[in-house]
Amino acid sequence: MKVGIIAGSGRLPFILAQEIKKLGKEIVCIGITKDPEENLKSLVSEFHHISIGRVKKIIKTLKESNVSETVIIGKVSKKLLFKPMQFDTSAIRILSKLKNKSDLSLFKAIADEFESNELNLIDQRTYLGCLLPSKGVLTKREPSKSEWQDIEYGMSMAKEIAKLGIGQTVVVKEQAVIAVEAIDGTDETIRRAGKLCDGGFVVTKASTPNQDFRFDVPTIGPDTIDVLIDSKASVIAIEYGKSFLIEPELSIQKANEAKIIIAVV
Repeated sequence: MKVGIIAGSGRLPFILAQEIKKLGKEIVCIGITKDPEENLKSLVSEFHHISIGRVKKIIKTLKESNVSETVIIGKVSKKLLFKPMQFDTSAIRILSKLKNKSDLSLFKAIADEFESNELNLIDQRTYLGCLLPSKGVLTKREPSKSEWQDIEYGMSMAKEIAKLGIGQTVVVKEQAVIAVEAIDGTDETIRRAGKLCDGGFVVTKASTPNQDFRFDVPTIGPDTIDVLIDSKASVIAIEYGKSFLIEPELSIQKANEAKIIIAVV
Protein backbone atom coordinates (compact mmCIF):
# COMPACT_ATOMS: atom_id res chain seq x y z
CA MET A 1 0.00 0.00 0.00
CA LYS A 2 1.29 3.44 -0.94
CA VAL A 3 0.44 6.67 0.86
CA GLY A 4 0.91 10.03 -0.83
CA ILE A 5 2.09 12.99 1.22
CA ILE A 6 1.71 16.49 -0.21
CA ALA A 7 4.15 18.26 2.07
CA GLY A 8 4.36 21.89 3.06
CA SER A 9 7.07 23.17 5.40
CA GLY A 10 7.58 22.46 9.09
CA ARG A 11 7.87 19.27 11.16
CA LEU A 12 4.44 17.74 10.53
CA PRO A 13 5.21 16.06 7.16
CA PHE A 14 8.33 14.45 8.68
CA ILE A 15 6.45 13.19 11.76
CA LEU A 16 3.67 11.85 9.52
CA ALA A 17 6.20 10.02 7.33
CA GLN A 18 7.76 8.46 10.44
CA GLU A 19 4.38 7.14 11.63
CA ILE A 20 3.44 5.75 8.20
CA LYS A 21 6.86 4.14 7.85
CA LYS A 22 6.33 2.30 11.18
CA LEU A 23 3.34 0.59 9.59
CA GLY A 24 5.47 -0.70 6.73
CA LYS A 25 3.73 1.37 4.07
CA GLU A 26 5.47 3.00 1.11
CA ILE A 27 5.41 6.79 0.85
CA VAL A 28 5.29 8.95 -2.24
CA CYS A 29 6.04 12.52 -1.20
CA ILE A 30 5.52 15.73 -3.13
CA GLY A 31 7.20 18.78 -1.64
CA ILE A 32 5.22 21.89 -2.58
CA THR A 33 7.29 24.51 -0.74
CA LYS A 34 10.91 25.56 -1.11
CA ASP A 35 11.90 24.42 2.40
CA PRO A 36 10.70 20.87 3.16
CA GLU A 37 12.04 19.20 6.32
CA GLU A 38 15.59 18.18 5.32
CA ASN A 39 15.30 14.60 6.67
CA LEU A 40 11.97 13.90 4.98
CA LYS A 41 13.51 12.49 1.80
CA SER A 42 15.24 9.70 3.74
CA LEU A 43 11.87 8.24 4.81
CA VAL A 44 10.10 8.07 1.46
CA SER A 45 10.25 5.79 -1.58
CA GLU A 46 9.74 8.67 -3.99
CA PHE A 47 10.25 12.40 -3.54
CA HIS A 48 9.15 14.96 -6.09
CA HIS A 49 9.48 18.72 -5.76
CA ILE A 50 6.55 20.34 -7.56
CA SER A 51 5.39 23.94 -7.20
CA ILE A 52 2.07 24.39 -5.42
CA GLY A 53 0.72 26.10 -8.54
CA ARG A 54 1.21 23.00 -10.71
CA VAL A 55 -1.85 21.07 -9.52
CA LYS A 56 -2.18 19.00 -12.70
CA LYS A 57 1.36 17.64 -12.34
CA ILE A 58 0.83 16.89 -8.63
CA ILE A 59 -2.28 14.86 -9.40
CA LYS A 60 -0.64 13.10 -12.38
CA THR A 61 2.38 12.13 -10.26
CA LEU A 62 0.24 10.66 -7.48
CA LYS A 63 -1.96 8.71 -9.91
CA GLU A 64 1.06 7.30 -11.77
CA SER A 65 2.53 6.19 -8.44
CA ASN A 66 -0.71 4.32 -7.61
CA VAL A 67 -1.21 5.80 -4.15
CA SER A 68 -4.30 4.52 -2.32
CA GLU A 69 -4.69 7.55 -0.04
CA THR A 70 -3.21 11.02 0.17
CA VAL A 71 -2.51 13.40 3.04
CA ILE A 72 -2.02 17.14 2.55
CA ILE A 73 0.00 18.45 5.49
CA GLY A 74 2.48 21.15 6.55
CA LYS A 75 2.61 24.92 6.38
CA VAL A 76 1.63 26.69 3.19
CA SER A 77 1.17 30.43 3.59
CA LYS A 78 -1.98 31.92 2.10
CA LYS A 79 0.18 34.92 1.22
CA LEU A 80 1.13 32.91 -1.88
CA LEU A 81 -2.31 33.71 -3.29
CA PHE A 82 -1.25 37.34 -3.51
CA LYS A 83 2.21 36.82 -4.97
CA PRO A 84 3.04 36.45 -8.67
CA MET A 85 3.50 32.74 -9.43
CA GLN A 86 2.85 30.32 -12.26
CA PHE A 87 -0.50 28.53 -12.03
CA ASP A 88 -1.41 25.69 -14.38
CA THR A 89 -4.88 25.24 -15.85
CA SER A 90 -6.06 23.06 -12.94
CA ALA A 91 -4.95 25.64 -10.36
CA ILE A 92 -6.63 28.40 -12.35
CA ARG A 93 -9.83 26.34 -12.47
CA ILE A 94 -9.73 25.81 -8.69
CA LEU A 95 -9.22 29.53 -8.05
CA SER A 96 -11.98 30.46 -10.48
CA LYS A 97 -14.49 28.37 -8.50
CA LEU A 98 -13.86 30.24 -5.26
CA LYS A 99 -16.67 32.37 -3.87
CA ASN A 100 -13.98 34.00 -1.75
CA LYS A 101 -10.46 33.15 -0.56
CA SER A 102 -11.49 31.79 2.84
CA ASP A 103 -9.91 28.52 3.97
CA LEU A 104 -13.25 26.72 3.67
CA SER A 105 -13.78 27.81 0.05
CA LEU A 106 -10.19 26.97 -0.91
CA PHE A 107 -10.21 23.56 0.79
CA LYS A 108 -13.52 22.56 -0.81
CA ALA A 109 -12.32 23.50 -4.29
CA ILE A 110 -9.07 21.53 -3.84
CA ALA A 111 -10.98 18.51 -2.47
CA ASP A 112 -13.37 18.57 -5.44
CA GLU A 113 -10.44 18.59 -7.87
CA PHE A 114 -8.70 15.65 -6.19
CA GLU A 115 -11.87 13.61 -5.81
CA SER A 116 -12.79 14.18 -9.46
CA ASN A 117 -9.42 12.55 -10.24
CA GLU A 118 -10.19 9.57 -7.95
CA LEU A 119 -7.61 10.53 -5.33
CA ASN A 120 -8.68 9.79 -1.77
CA LEU A 121 -7.79 12.64 0.61
CA ILE A 122 -7.76 11.53 4.26
CA ASP A 123 -7.95 13.23 7.67
CA GLN A 124 -4.49 14.36 8.88
CA ARG A 125 -5.25 12.73 12.24
CA THR A 126 -5.53 9.24 10.71
CA TYR A 127 -1.84 8.45 11.27
CA LEU A 128 -1.08 11.13 13.87
CA GLY A 129 -3.03 10.09 16.96
CA CYS A 130 0.29 10.41 18.83
CA LEU A 131 0.06 14.19 18.44
CA LEU A 132 -3.42 14.53 19.98
CA PRO A 133 -2.82 15.39 23.66
CA SER A 134 -5.02 14.21 26.51
CA LYS A 135 -7.62 16.53 27.99
CA GLY A 136 -6.69 18.76 30.94
CA VAL A 137 -3.74 20.88 32.06
CA LEU A 138 -0.51 19.39 30.69
CA THR A 139 1.86 21.60 32.67
CA LYS A 140 2.65 21.94 36.39
CA ARG A 141 0.92 25.24 37.06
CA GLU A 142 -2.87 25.26 37.23
CA PRO A 143 -4.78 28.23 35.77
CA SER A 144 -6.13 30.75 38.26
CA LYS A 145 -9.85 31.54 38.34
CA SER A 146 -9.34 34.59 36.11
CA GLU A 147 -7.19 32.59 33.67
CA TRP A 148 -9.94 29.95 33.40
CA GLN A 149 -12.40 32.75 32.65
CA ASP A 150 -10.08 34.05 29.94
CA ILE A 151 -9.69 30.54 28.50
CA GLU A 152 -13.45 30.09 28.29
CA TYR A 153 -14.02 33.56 26.84
CA GLY A 154 -11.09 33.34 24.42
CA MET A 155 -12.13 29.92 23.15
CA SER A 156 -15.67 31.16 22.46
CA MET A 157 -14.25 34.11 20.52
CA ALA A 158 -11.77 31.87 18.65
CA LYS A 159 -14.62 29.61 17.53
CA GLU A 160 -16.51 32.63 16.22
CA ILE A 161 -13.63 33.99 14.12
CA ALA A 162 -12.85 30.46 12.91
CA LYS A 163 -16.49 30.07 11.85
CA LEU A 164 -16.18 33.31 9.86
CA GLY A 165 -13.03 32.05 8.13
CA ILE A 166 -10.81 34.79 9.60
CA GLY A 167 -8.36 32.72 11.66
CA GLN A 168 -8.12 30.26 14.54
CA THR A 169 -6.37 32.19 17.30
CA VAL A 170 -7.64 34.84 19.71
CA VAL A 171 -5.58 36.41 22.49
CA VAL A 172 -7.39 37.77 25.56
CA LYS A 173 -6.57 39.38 28.88
CA GLU A 174 -9.11 40.08 31.62
CA GLN A 175 -11.84 39.02 29.15
CA ALA A 176 -10.85 41.66 26.60
CA VAL A 177 -9.71 40.65 23.11
CA ILE A 178 -6.13 41.80 22.54
CA ALA A 179 -5.31 40.26 19.15
CA VAL A 180 -7.06 38.20 16.46
CA GLU A 181 -5.35 35.97 13.91
CA ALA A 182 -5.79 36.69 10.22
CA ILE A 183 -3.49 35.83 7.32
CA ASP A 184 -0.35 36.52 9.42
CA GLY A 185 -0.66 33.30 11.46
CA THR A 186 -0.55 32.30 15.12
CA ASP A 187 3.01 33.35 15.96
CA GLU A 188 2.59 36.87 14.62
CA THR A 189 -0.74 37.20 16.44
CA ILE A 190 0.98 36.31 19.73
CA ARG A 191 3.78 38.78 19.01
CA ARG A 192 1.25 41.54 18.31
CA ALA A 193 -0.44 40.81 21.63
CA GLY A 194 2.92 41.04 23.39
CA LYS A 195 3.43 44.53 21.97
CA LEU A 196 -0.07 45.65 22.95
CA CYS A 197 -0.04 44.61 26.59
CA ASP A 198 2.55 43.87 29.25
CA GLY A 199 2.30 40.07 29.24
CA GLY A 200 0.05 37.85 31.33
CA PHE A 201 -2.35 37.13 28.49
CA VAL A 202 -4.14 33.96 27.38
CA VAL A 203 -3.83 32.50 23.87
CA THR A 204 -6.70 30.33 22.60
CA LYS A 205 -6.74 28.31 19.39
CA ALA A 206 -9.88 26.64 18.02
CA SER A 207 -11.24 24.84 14.98
CA THR A 208 -14.37 25.69 13.03
CA PRO A 209 -17.65 23.80 13.63
CA ASN A 210 -17.20 22.23 10.16
CA GLN A 211 -13.39 22.00 10.22
CA ASP A 212 -12.01 19.92 7.36
CA PHE A 213 -9.25 17.95 9.07
CA ARG A 214 -8.04 16.67 5.71
CA PHE A 215 -6.43 20.06 5.21
CA ASP A 216 -5.84 21.64 8.57
CA VAL A 217 -5.50 20.62 12.22
CA PRO A 218 -4.72 23.51 14.60
CA THR A 219 -1.15 22.92 15.75
CA ILE A 220 1.29 24.15 18.38
CA GLY A 221 4.78 23.01 19.35
CA PRO A 222 8.14 24.08 20.80
CA ASP A 223 8.42 27.04 18.43
CA THR A 224 5.02 28.28 19.60
CA ILE A 225 6.17 28.02 23.23
CA ASP A 226 9.27 30.09 22.37
CA VAL A 227 7.03 32.83 20.96
CA LEU A 228 4.83 32.69 24.09
CA ILE A 229 7.91 33.08 26.28
CA ASP A 230 9.27 36.02 24.26
CA SER A 231 5.85 37.71 24.35
CA LYS A 232 5.31 37.07 28.10
CA ALA A 233 2.12 35.06 27.66
CA SER A 234 0.80 33.04 30.60
CA VAL A 235 -1.49 30.42 29.01
CA ILE A 236 -2.17 28.68 25.72
CA ALA A 237 -5.37 26.65 25.33
CA ILE A 238 -6.18 24.24 22.49
CA GLU A 239 -9.09 21.90 21.72
CA TYR A 240 -9.17 18.25 22.79
CA GLY A 241 -9.18 15.79 19.89
CA LYS A 242 -8.95 18.60 17.35
CA SER A 243 -5.41 19.98 17.87
CA PHE A 244 -1.87 18.68 17.44
CA LEU A 245 0.93 19.19 19.95
CA ILE A 246 4.27 18.64 18.21
CA GLU A 247 7.16 17.28 20.31
CA PRO A 248 4.99 17.22 23.43
CA GLU A 249 7.76 16.44 25.94
CA LEU A 250 9.93 19.34 24.78
CA SER A 251 6.95 21.69 24.51
CA ILE A 252 5.78 20.88 28.05
CA GLN A 253 9.32 21.13 29.44
CA LYS A 254 9.80 24.60 27.93
CA ALA A 255 6.39 25.71 29.17
CA ASN A 256 7.07 24.46 32.70
CA GLU A 257 10.43 26.24 32.84
CA ALA A 258 8.70 29.49 31.86
CA LYS A 259 5.66 28.81 34.11
CA ILE A 260 3.38 28.91 31.08
CA ILE A 261 0.24 26.77 31.13
CA ILE A 262 -0.75 24.43 28.28
CA ALA A 263 -4.43 23.55 28.64
CA VAL A 264 -6.39 21.13 26.46
CA VAL A 265 -10.12 21.89 26.76
